[in-house]
Amino acid sequence: MKILVSEYVLSTYRSRYLDLLPEAYAMTITLAKSLSMADCEVYLTISSRAPKISWDKVVVVKDESDYYRYLAQAPDNFDWIVLIAPPSELIKLSRSARRNLLGPPYPLVKIFSDKLTSFLELRRCGIKTPRTVLIDGQATDCETISELNPPYIIKPTLSAGSECVYFAEDRRDALRLASKVAKCDPSGRVLIQEYVSGIHGSISVIYGSDNYLLYSLNLQLMTLNYNRIKYVGGLLPIRRKAFRKKAEVALNKLFNCYPMLRGYIGFDVVWNEKDMYVIEVNPRATTSIIGIYEIFPELGKYLVRSVSAYQKKGEHYFLGDLVSEYAYYLLLENGVSIQPSEWSINIGGSTRTLLVGRSSSRKRILERLSALIPKVMYNLADAL
Repeated sequence: MKILVSEYVLSTYRSRYLDLLPEAYAMTITLAKSLSMADCEVYLTISSRAPKISWDKVVVVKDESDYYRYLAQAPDNFDWIVLIAPPSELIKLSRSARRNLLGPPYPLVKIFSDKLTSFLELRRCGIKTPRTVLIDGQATDCETISELNPPYIIKPTLSAGSECVYFAEDRRDALRLASKVAKCDPSGRVLIQEYVSGIHGSISVIYGSDNYLLYSLNLQLMTLNYNRIKYVGGLLPIRRKAFRKKAEVALNKLFNCYPMLRGYIGFDVVWNEKDMYVIEVNPRATTSIIGIYEIFPELGKYLVRSVSAYQKKGEHYFLGDLVSEYAYYLLLENGVSIQPSEWSINIGGSTRTLLVGRSSSRKRILERLSALIPKVMYNLADAL
């Protein structure tokens, strides 16, 4: 099987996204290695301006226009195409990949890349989400969000990671921040949501023709600094039975709504004593894939199986049952020291280092994360 893995940031080297280079590089190499282990011939795209990538089958593109031209021709040359990109770019690229997309089909990429349509579809499928209001353009009247209870989360409808995501205690501050956030969004639209307290996490899942094949529950390490919410990494797998049960309910509900789901999908969620809330959906590989591969290199076999004829009915695997170790992946300022069982990526053009580690010791993991990221928005010990 011949597969193209194409990550937008590495392939275009646009200045707006250069801080994402360590994650982009790590996700690309992770996918290449895992699919290669599944007996696939894997090619990568990379910008002529980007640092050299350690892979032998590489397609070099000159600029963004050249990249889009190449992707339009790629379906004729590859069995499958795996895409990673920020939301608005992912929508365009997915249309080019046509039926060769190893992932959700284009109509679903379009729905779930947009946080507004994603919210509406999750709610339609019976999946619990935070109460949400759309701000389209300038909104100065507090009555606009009178149906929501404070505090609030303010975010663009089309953004990557935690870009331009803010926390507000009251309505006036929420609307002030909404005007600021609108400038980050290609469509000028902003979502204001009720803040859901609890443990911030994600679900990484690979869907096949008979529902999900493999899934992992992950902690998301989030910090709050002067109203700015920032994603700084993750830890996996979570093995709490209550969290697992609620995750499986949501995964089944989404597949019942959209049985054409395929490949890797990430869900951002919050677990609390009452329930699990799905915050948004990423219809592509997410940073968590780096941690999954670190302790489960067989990941690529499940990606290939998701689009193959060979699938056992009722075949579901939970990562926490398949491995005994934990993996963590942290986005830190440059200059962090490395310990045994850790490795890091730092690429010129980015101010951040991606640090990846593993351990079977829960205590050691908690000590290491607490030292590197002391102000996570919840108690890490309560989450594991």
